[in-house]
Amino acid sequence: MRIALDVAQTCVERAGCAWYADALSRALIAEGLPLGHTFDLYHHFGDWINHDPTTGTMIDDRRVTAPLRGMNPIAARQFWAEVGTGEPLPGKPDVVLSFSFHAPKMPHTKLVYTAQDLAFWTRPDFATDAARLLCQRELLLALTRSAGLLFVSESTRREFEFLFPDWLEQSQRPHALAPGASRFPRAAAPHEWSADTPWLAAGSVEPRKNHETLLDAYARYLARSPQRRPLVIAGGHGWKSDAIHRRFDEFAERGAPVRYLGYVPDRELAALYDTSFALLAPSWHEGFGLPLVEAMGAGLPAIVSDCTSLPEVGGEAAWYASPSQPELLADRMLALESDHGTYAACAAANLARSQAFSWQVTAKSVLEFIARL
Repeated sequence: MRIALDVAQTCVERAGCAWYADALSRALIAEGLPLGHTFDLYHHFGDWINHDPTTGTMIDDRRVTAPLRGMNPIAARQFWAEVGTGEPLPGKPDVVLSFSFHAPKMPHTKLVYTAQDLAFWTRPDFATDAARLLCQRELLLALTRSAGLLFVSESTRREFEFLFPDWLEQSQRPHALAPGASRFPRAAAPHEWSADTPWLAAGSVEPRKNHETLLDAYARYLARSPQRRPLVIAGGHGWKSDAIHRRFDEFAERGAPVRYLGYVPDRELAALYDTSFALLAPSWHEGFGLPLVEAMGAGLPAIVSDCTSLPEVGGEAAWYASPSQPELLADRMLALESDHGTYAACAAANLARSQAFSWQVTAKSVLEFIARL
C-alpha cells in the first residue's frame, strides 16, 4: 500500500497532538517499510497551511516522500483546492491518515480521521471561537468524508458516542483505538525519593490543563510542607492563558518557588521527567494524556485528574484527585512526599503500567486496520 500521513502540525511549536502525529508516523513507517508499504508525508493538510513546512517531521528513506514540503502557502492552498475538485494526490496513495483535526475532500483516496479529543464540543469554553468552530466543522465533514475513524482512547470514543448516539453502529463506519505512548526510552528503574527534586507540570498553558487548580493546590502545599519543593511548569503559551500567566508572575513576586519555562523541546522535557519528584496534571479534559504516559515511562509518580482519559491511562498506578478540589490535590502531594515507601511503590507501579503503551503496538494495529479498509 501507499500510505500518506498528515504531519502538518509538526511544522509549528508542538503540543500533544503534534507529538502524537510525529511519533505514530515514525512508528508506522518503521513497521510498514519492511512489509513493502511506501509513505508520503504531507506538511500542509487541507486548511492547515504552514509558513515554514521544512521544520516538520522528516524520514530519510527513498521510500518516504514529502511532496508538499517545498510548497509555499499560496501554492499549498491552491493544491488542496484542486484536490477537492477531483485532482488526484501525488503518487495516488491508497489511504491518508489525518492527525490534525482536518478532513479535506479527497475524491480518489480513502481518508482515516483521527479523533484526538472532542473538548472543542463538550467544553467549548476551553478554546477560542475560531479553533472551536474549525474543529467542529472538520469533525462533521469527517462523518461524510472518512472511510474509517481512529480514537486515541476509549474515553474519546465514548465522548464521540455521547455527541453522536448510535452513529457508529448505524453508519457501520470502521473504527479502532490508536492509543499513544511515550516518546522517550523507558527508564531502567523507577525514581527514588529525593528531598530536593521539584514537582512538574507539563503541557500547554490553556484552560483545559487547569493551572488554576494547580496553583491553588501548590499554595496550600507550600503552607504545610517542610520540603517546600519548587514547582516547574513546562509548556507553550496557549490560548486564553493571560490570567494564569499573571498568576505565575504573582507567585514569583512573592518569592514562591514557581518556575515557568515556556515551551520546552523534547530533549529538555525528557531531562525534566528524569529530574523531577512527580508529575501533577489536574486537567479538566484530556483526549489521551501524553504527559502522564511519559512520566510513567520515566518511572515517575503522578497525581492526575480523575476524569476523561487519565484514569484509563493511569489505571491503578497513578494517584487521582478531582480537578475542582485543590485541597485534595495538596493532600495527595503531601502524602506522596511524606512516606518514602509509598513513593517507591507508586513510582514502581507507574513504570510497570507504562509497558501497556507502545508506539510499535499501536502502529501494527493501525496498519492492520488500514489493510481491512
